[in-house]
Amino acid sequence: MMDPPTSPAPTQSSAPPEIALCLELGRAYQAYGIPAHRFEDALSRICSRLGLEGEFFALPTAFFASLTRNGHQWTFIQRSPGGDVDLARLSDLQRTTDDLIAGKLSTEEARERVRSILAAPQRWSALTTTLCFGLGSAPAAMFFGGGWREMLLTALLGSMVGLLAVFLGRSTGLSRIVYPVAGTLVGFLSLAAASRFPHVSPQVLTLAGLIILLPGLRLVVSMNELATGNLVAGTARLVDTGMTFLSLGFGVALGQRLAAPLMERALQGTPLPLPAWTLLPTLLLAASAFVVIFKARFSDLPWIFAACLLAFYGTRSGSAWLGPQFGVGLGAFALGLASNLYTRLVRRPSVVTLLPGLMVLVPGGLGFKGLEFIIQKQLVMGLDTAFQALFVAIALLTGLLLAQATVQPRTAL
Repeated sequence: MMDPPTSPAPTQSSAPPEIALCLELGRAYQAYGIPAHRFEDALSRICSRLGLEGEFFALPTAFFASLTRNGHQWTFIQRSPGGDVDLARLSDLQRTTDDLIAGKLSTEEARERVRSILAAPQRWSALTTTLCFGLGSAPAAMFFGGGWREMLLTALLGSMVGLLAVFLGRSTGLSRIVYPVAGTLVGFLSLAAASRFPHVSPQVLTLAGLIILLPGLRLVVSMNELATGNLVAGTARLVDTGMTFLSLGFGVALGQRLAAPLMERALQGTPLPLPAWTLLPTLLLAASAFVVIFKARFSDLPWIFAACLLAFYGTRSGSAWLGPQFGVGLGAFALGLASNLYTRLVRRPSVVTLLPGLMVLVPGGLGFKGLEFIIQKQLVMGLDTAFQALFVAIALLTGLLLAQATVQPRTAL
């Protein structure tokens, strides 16, 4: 007997438009780094709105989707390499998602809007982005205890790092060497500058020059995913964060080895801190740079500046009250609370204000400093500093989770 004919396996092209919309949104979410728990929750709500039964499993660079409608089931594996942070496009995606869930958009209208969002040109030019890498790095020199010399030199180093990130990042193959190359460049030039100019700290230059590349945000997101039960996604993102730290650390160690003859003279520099009145202009400078680096709208600047102020002064007040480790948690709680209120007020993603504020709070600099100690074979100091960074990250995560429980954003993303 002949076997009965079998129907061909369903493909994405033959699936209903509602399923194609879910997959397009899933790829868009992952392109802009949506955490796994928010990713799965948003797509589940969309499936309920479209009359589908959906189950999703999200990873940092891919996701599995099992979608059922009227007894027919489709299963897809979607590969979505992570893209750059783009707060403006993420805001547009949230508005599209909220309108779709509320029934204000049809399936075809939503698909058309998603395609137009992804096809929109870059908001800021490569030259502007490169310059803002320098402007965004310079305030970090002040936060690490540096003076005007460190800020000026860090602005130059940050611009060089931005140049590498912008032009090497355009190629998939070359983008993988941005971290070690940037670490080597900054490690070498920090010692060279400290040996040439008085009262300049090479440690401050190194940390501040690489601050934009430090994966402190990924560390917090990975721990957030672990805390919400997304163990595979959280572990994968945590390992990726560790590899980034190691790449930067290797580059810095190589740069410092190349500048070994300058080491003795460079370590004698002592920074001269700036007066207190320069703090507000410095935070405004940082907020302006973050608007460009994270591809936000210029109209978001007042909100981002307010988030930076709240994060900085909240952490300072908390540190004076509870100590530096718990103070970061109090600053994160204040920042998360304000970001969720911002979402309720203007219906924009909380990450628009949360991400720039985290750049002021994030423990990446402390963790990188611990890695630098370990590379220099100062294991006790390195492990102690790395443990402090992990403790600060846990305190930061706890503050954000408490803020989420206190004020729900009531948005899909």
